[in-house]
Amino acid sequence: MRIGGIGVLLLLYCVITLLPFYFLIIRSFVPTKDSTQLHLWPPKISTDSLLNAKLGSMATFYNLDLEAFKTEFGIDEYLNQNMRLSQLAAKYHIPDEKVIAYLRPFVMYNGWYNILGNRAFFRAIWANVYICAISILLGGMLGILTGTGLAGLQTRWQTYIYQSYLLQMIIPPVMVMVPTYLIFNRYLHLSNSYWNLILLNIKGGALSTMVFTSYIATIPKEIEESIEIDGGSRLTYLWHAVLPLAKTPFAVFVSIMLPLFWNDLLNGRIYLNPDKYTLMPLISSFAGQFTTNFQAIYAGLLCGLLPMIVVYLAFQKLFVRSALAGAVKG
Repeated sequence: MRIGGIGVLLLLYCVITLLPFYFLIIRSFVPTKDSTQLHLWPPKISTDSLLNAKLGSMATFYNLDLEAFKTEFGIDEYLNQNMRLSQLAAKYHIPDEKVIAYLRPFVMYNGWYNILGNRAFFRAIWANVYICAISILLGGMLGILTGTGLAGLQTRWQTYIYQSYLLQMIIPPVMVMVPTYLIFNRYLHLSNSYWNLILLNIKGGALSTMVFTSYIATIPKEIEESIEIDGGSRLTYLWHAVLPLAKTPFAVFVSIMLPLFWNDLLNGRIYLNPDKYTLMPLISSFAGQFTTNFQAIYAGLLCGLLPMIVVYLAFQKLFVRSALAGAVKG
């Protein structure tokens, strides 16, 4: 079967799109000391470089548990952290092969050890799910209510309110960060609470207002009038007409806002303490003042991407339909 020019372009586009994911996977297996080099495949751990490494460097760059290391090799005295592993093996009569066999998997999979063996990581994943789920549900519902009230912009006050929402597009969030922080902590007493992030996510935004207002305005007016003739209230119209028809704008809202909620770094660092960090602030904490565990950062980013990929694969038909809704007219 021949592949035309468009097919080649699409194939090339897919390769370019997936390439960053491939490099992210590879980088999660690259030791920190080799992080400045480009690797197309996980590098082999050199025996000589491993034996020449200092014990203190292993503890600093790879978070080696020295107590577990001493227990493994039956050492019950203080270890000089400036001692090289080859010197340590010679001093305590430990075969070089045994030291290498113990440390080589640890060095290669160090990022995964630090991520999957860290309870804080799973707590951060759960916090992300909790915040995103509530933010999407409440934000979408508030967007539908706002869109229903402003649909059509039939009066002057509706136009003014709609324009006030759009003003948020030109006001940088940094400008209102300090007063927002004071309101949450001093007046609402939400210090170190996930509701800080939820309230920031569900506040009236320009995007959700435009999406829901423009779509709900396309619902035929006759539907609302027929419900009123049958004795239905505004709530009846909202529940039985607007909500069933709001799947498309809701999918647009989710597809755009979910990655922003999930990958929120700045607000998590501002409003939360380290003991309640969400995913991105926790991953950023692996970058210390004196050393940075790049393996843990890349492994954490990869684990953080997987839930988003699952969501988009599970609901891809709905997202595609929502993306085409504004381009195809019946």
